[in-house]
Amino acid sequence: VYIYQDGRRPIFHTPPLSGIYASEGWFMKLLKKSRPFVVADAAKAHLFYLPYSSQNLRLSLYVPDSHNLRPLAVYLRDFVKGLAAKYPFWNRTRGADHFLVACHDWVIKSSG
Repeated sequence: VYIYQDGRRPIFHTPPLSGIYASEGWFMKLLKKSRPFVVADAAKAHLFYLPYSSQNLRLSLYVPDSHNLRPLAVYLRDFVKGLAAKYPFWNRTRGADHFLVACHDWVIKSSG
């Protein structure tokens, strides 16, 4: 697994390690320490990890009670476009060998 070093903190690389969304943080922390599975050379990787925190994305970009998730989706889309432009790995499989871990309980309430 290759772990991308790109991404603005805290959304990337600094997820919470406590609370109900801590699974993202613990997954990231434990994966980064998994020397048998993590490679420094992306050319040797079979999988590519986007070290992203859905909790931090929400706290950074979501306007409470707006019910507008578009800014979050646009931010992630632009991040992936940046990776695809910078690295050849996304384009090999159109992202099929890339993954992220997201833990959240968002519910979009309808107004009707």
